[in-house]
Amino acid sequence: MRNNIENAIVSSEESGSRARSGGLFRLIGLSAGALIIGSMAALCGDSSNLGYVHVDMIDNSFSPPLQRIHKGGTIVFKNIGRNPHNAVAVDDAWSTENDFGSLNMMGGDKASVTYPEEGVFPYYCTFHATPDQRVGMVGTIVVGNVEYTPQTAEKAEPASEWTGVTRKVPSQYPTIQTAVDAADPGDMVLIAPGIYREEVVITTPSLIIRGEDRNKVIVDGEHVRGNAVTVVGADGVAIENMTARNAVLNGFFWTSVNGYRGSHLTAYNNGDYGIYAFDSQNGVIKHSYASGSPDSSFYIGQCYPCKAIIHDIVAEYSALGYSGTNAGGELYLINSIWKNNIVGLAPNTLDSELLPPQREATIWGNIVLNNNNIEAPFVALTWPSFGNGILVAGGLRNHIEKNVIINHPNNGIVMLPNLQENFWLSHGTIVKDNYIAGSGRTDISLSGPISMGNCFSGNSFSTTIPFGLEQLSGCDSAIRYMMGGDMSMMMGAMAMMMDAKMGNFQSGDYKTQPIPGAQPEMPEEMKAKIEPALSPFEDHSYLIAEAGFHPEAQKYLAEAKGGPSYVGSVQTVVPGGFLAIIYHIFAYLLPFVVYASWTFMAFLDMHQRKENNLGWTAGIILVPFLGSLAYHLKGGSTLPGWLRKSMLISGGGVFLLVVLIAVALVL
Repeated sequence: MRNNIENAIVSSEESGSRARSGGLFRLIGLSAGALIIGSMAALCGDSSNLGYVHVDMIDNSFSPPLQRIHKGGTIVFKNIGRNPHNAVAVDDAWSTENDFGSLNMMGGDKASVTYPEEGVFPYYCTFHATPDQRVGMVGTIVVGNVEYTPQTAEKAEPASEWTGVTRKVPSQYPTIQTAVDAADPGDMVLIAPGIYREEVVITTPSLIIRGEDRNKVIVDGEHVRGNAVTVVGADGVAIENMTARNAVLNGFFWTSVNGYRGSHLTAYNNGDYGIYAFDSQNGVIKHSYASGSPDSSFYIGQCYPCKAIIHDIVAEYSALGYSGTNAGGELYLINSIWKNNIVGLAPNTLDSELLPPQREATIWGNIVLNNNNIEAPFVALTWPSFGNGILVAGGLRNHIEKNVIINHPNNGIVMLPNLQENFWLSHGTIVKDNYIAGSGRTDISLSGPISMGNCFSGNSFSTTIPFGLEQLSGCDSAIRYMMGGDMSMMMGAMAMMMDAKMGNFQSGDYKTQPIPGAQPEMPEEMKAKIEPALSPFEDHSYLIAEAGFHPEAQKYLAEAKGGPSYVGSVQTVVPGGFLAIIYHIFAYLLPFVVYASWTFMAFLDMHQRKENNLGWTAGIILVPFLGSLAYHLKGGSTLPGWLRKSMLISGGGVFLLVVLIAVALVL
């Protein structure tokens, strides 16, 4: 198998179809989960909140953006996203800071604002709106019976080509921002070498922002400014050949745009993401480097279809090399290197952002290496993904092919469900012609109670969980068997989430992550082309057609370390700890003991009764847990009542208690 894949690497032959399969499956009516969560809601509910109107702070938007309340009413603003947010009146009459005590509201934080007078109150988030408070993360509160006509911010028309005008910094303009403010659509802002201590916000479409030297043109946030360079609602902006560092939030950031291009960019030691495109379509990020972010080095989120390409990038020393929440549809992550992070790539579904589920991303021809960096910065939500190469959490119809995935202490490729407001299965994904080695638990893993529609063919690996994935769910097979998955991975991730919440594992400091060396300069032939990002996805579609194994795949294969692992789910999830051991025993191993005891005692009782009841026998065998439970409750068991009750309640009770504690701490 390895020789076949290595031959394919050398010849760069592309094989196989990129067909998508499957559909959306949402699990409804999980009785145990509903009981736990419903009980928690009843116990933890706060009656003082009755009658309040809520506005959710989703990452980069308010939901709903327009809210009406009565005179004297109160609105509770709650951050349900992953980024810091706030709400501030345009006229500074009120702010969430007054109630919360800080402008920096993190996920889960709430603040109340009361409106004693009628009127219309526009507001914005200071982190994610333009300086004029009109574009980006903005909203409106309408109080009382007043007339209100929504105002739509006017957007300048994008330009189809360079105007021929170059605005030079600092020879003509003292700062990047003054040059940007003076520019017309289609102009180029050319930046000379220097350290620019500013926060650049771009709202003019079709600008070309370019540094003369990638390594010497540096926008420095000094750990006090939010974003280094932000493009808000401006279509067709290209940013090229420069560096962003030390921002509190993001290095390079496009939001709510159609058309974007990032080329030869370096972003390091920024407090959220390195290079980030949100709620945006029709883009390309190429020949770039990002590192040292507590969330991800590269992020494309909340778009469908995204029509986006990430090509020839390096991501390291971050929590996630790539994160793609609710992003997919003609989204290609190709021929790039993802190494030394907590996890390599993690497309995922979250209900706290728009457009769930994540679906239809292609991960093709990448090097995914050594993603087990315990010194990388992270936030609680990202820590449970530690030690995996490619992790798909609640994603649908993705395509993972021709990747080299080496040296991960947990799993090379793992697909698991994700639970937030809904329970999202990882379903319908094609895993084909990958080389996976040096995995601590298993090379390919399905995690969770059930897996449907995924297929596996032509991969080079040592172990899979469950056994026989390629035989039972081959991509060319007419039938794909519905399988259960590895529950120990889910329980281990739950324990890691608890550890992160309780501070048992300390995040690395994003401010002190390794500083990268000089990165490749933008070639002169590329500098000769000056054009806005009018149709970057279409212009770079040739990269998709040419994608095969990574050009350096042979080099990394030769350096691969670590033999095959046959430990599988017997091993606790790495890194272990007290909680990991407890949850491995009581939430993973205990159910097997409970099942064995219930089933054994049921068959023993039938044997002692000398009854040959085929119905109960079939039910116990074919319906694990529930069959034996039903027999002990309704099957006429002759076992003493105290024995049956203690057997049924003790094992199941301990399991539910352990899960309940985890849910209470994690949610």
